This record gives sequence, C-alpha cells and structure tokens, in this order.
Amino acid sequence: MSEFVTVSTNVARRISDRILLEKLYAANEKLPNEHELAQELGVSRTSIREAVKTLVARGLLRVERGRGTFVAPHPHSQDDPFGVAHLEDQKKLAAQWFEMRLIMEPSIVRLTCERATDEEIRTILETEKESAAIIEQNKDFSHADQKFHAAIAKAAHNDIIERMIPAITNAIQDILRTSVYSGSQERSRENALINHRMIARFIEQRDAEGGAMAMYYHIRKGMLDLR
Repeated sequence: MSEFVTVSTNVARRISDRILLEKLYAANEKLPNEHELAQELGVSRTSIREAVKTLVARGLLRVERGRGTFVAPHPHSQDDPFGVAHLEDQKKLAAQWFEMRLIMEPSIVRLTCERATDEEIRTILETEKESAAIIEQNKDFSHADQKFHAAIAKAAHNDIIERMIPAITNAIQDILRTSVYSGSQERSRENALINHRMIARFIEQRDAEGGAMAMYYHIRKGMLDLR
C-alpha cells in the first residue's frame, strides 16, 4: 500500500511541475486523457487517477464530467499561494519554510493557550493521539502532522493564521516527499511523537510559555533533521 501511495504522490508532483514549473499546460487547458498520461509518465492508469484526485483537492485541476480534466483558472495561486514553486533549490526552500515556522508557530501556541475553547483543546489532544498511533504503526504520518498543526492554528482564532499554517505545512510536506529528503520521515518520527505530546499537554494546561518553548524545540529539531 505504501508503495502505491508513493507512486501516486510522485505522479501528482510531476503533473504539478508540468503546470507550475515547465508551463506545459496553461490555465483552463485540457490535460491529455488518462491513458495518454499513463503512457507519457510510465505509470498505471490507477496512479494517474489517484494523482488527479490529489490535485483536484488542492485546487490545481478540475474535472468536468464528459469533457475531461482541466487546469484550474488560477493554478499558481491555488497550489503555490506564496509564489515560490519556481525556486529550484529545494533544500534551501525547505530550510526557509522551517525558519518561517520557527518565527510564527511558538507565538501561535501562545494565542491558542489564551483563546482556545475547551472543545478545541480536546480536538488538539485527539489529533495528537491520532498522530502518535500512526507513527507507532510505522505509517506515513504527514497528513496527521498537518492536521495537528492546523488544529492549533485554528484554535488561535485568527483567520489569517488558520489559512497560512496549512499552506506552509503542505508546502514543506511536498518538498519532503522528493528524493532530496528520502530519509527525512524516519528522522522526524521521534521528533513528532515526543514533541507533539509535549505541546498538546502544555496547551491542555494553558501554559503559554511552556507550549511556545515546546513548539520552538519541535520545529528547531525538524530543521536539524533536514541536514
């Protein structure tokens, strides 16, 4: 199952690159059909189908029944809201994303400790437990990681933060899925398992400074794991 997910994820990235980097398909342009894309990319039609679903969910593609698959009207702003997809140095870009998170997320935890409702704190605790269970089962935890950080951002009750953090974590995960960081998931498992738990506990206690320090350490450790 994990091998299949990896293939479809890589296919999604290759199609995304054709749109955003190589400019092979313009806004509103129709893509080759499923069979043609499978032949061009050397993968199964099932992998193409799953990749298209992923890119539709991101807003990069749209599917019109009976007509085919088309590039979204504004693909660059949907899949790359910060306008950095064209940058070629992926290691430098990943480091800069983490640097931005290091500045922002400890302060977001402080807001969350002050503003979160009891129900939102319960949601954060639940997402931490879900993430831990997935990590302990040695499964891909990237979605669970994004969900945990998104729950904290939402509980800060700031509309801009709520939209920015998922976009940033999604951009980082896209980079980490490339061969450049093929071993990074293993290095980040222990970091997420231990520090998500610490962050969640500090938030549960509404300990703003403790939570901010735990988040700082978590992201700083993530930066070091990339080296």
